[in-house]
Amino acid sequence: MRDQRRARLAAALVATIVAGCGGGGGASGTSSTVDIDGSSTVFQISQAAREAYSAVNPDVTVVVDNHGTGGGFSNYLNGEIDVVDASRPAKPDEEAKAKAQGIPWTRFTVGFDGITVVVHPENTFVKSLTVAQLKAIWEPGSKVKTWKDIDPSWPDRNIVFYSPDGDSGTFEYFTEAIVGKPKQQRDDVQPSSDDNTLVNGVAGDPDGLGYFGYAYFEANASKLRAIPVQNGDGAQPVLPSAATVLDKSYKPLSRPLYIYVKNASLRRPAARGFVSYYLENLEELAKKGGYVPPSPEERDANLKTLSGTGGDAASSAKDAA
Repeated sequence: MRDQRRARLAAALVATIVAGCGGGGGASGTSSTVDIDGSSTVFQISQAAREAYSAVNPDVTVVVDNHGTGGGFSNYLNGEIDVVDASRPAKPDEEAKAKAQGIPWTRFTVGFDGITVVVHPENTFVKSLTVAQLKAIWEPGSKVKTWKDIDPSWPDRNIVFYSPDGDSGTFEYFTEAIVGKPKQQRDDVQPSSDDNTLVNGVAGDPDGLGYFGYAYFEANASKLRAIPVQNGDGAQPVLPSAATVLDKSYKPLSRPLYIYVKNASLRRPAARGFVSYYLENLEELAKKGGYVPPSPEERDANLKTLSGTGGDAASSAKDAA
């Protein structure tokens, strides 16, 4: 992973030198490069920001990777990146290490997601699942092996489980919300750091069952079926959607999405220009990424926070870079 990153950043450095843009280094080692890594969920929004910003300021190179929220924080603490894409809040130990290493960050809310539980479209018998059933299915040592183990009226066929891997913030959030303990889950799953691999796994398996961010379901809705989640006795099962994520009725799998930006990087014009553009255009970028944008109040709070880090958040992205 790091060898690939170094190769990309070396290429970016060569391009910068050729363009005559030298200068001081950030995490990437060049003033005109912004390096991002982390959540495969938030990747969708940051990638949309990268693509849009390249048309606004092609002189700034933005590199976006997706090695999971945990992987993003790890790379940040190793001094390799400017921005962490995070589908969960930073843990206390991650916060402490960043402070101890003298590399504090600022957090911004960039959208909202509803982790989506999916089956193959041929599976028409699962109409909904309760949180209690999901816990029984996914908890460590689960006795659930077949669909019939969940409901006696369902087929006596083995379920094939697909899940994000251990570095994933989605994995941590889902297991804490459903199982009650983060990173605690049954062992007999097919894990992947690539959400598209999980999509293809369930889409190609009539007995597949998996979960991942809503944007990956929405982009593949023709070959997957989302399962409504019932949060408690007497509650109505709720499907994930922009509306149910925004009004928080899709419980307990709705969650905020963040970027953590190194404060030192925000003092570099290229990084600040990109982050300003990102935050000023979240309405469009979050939607393009497949997620629910922050409210106008949350977007205003982002810009106020950015302004407090120094510089003018409302200055044009082109001028800032």
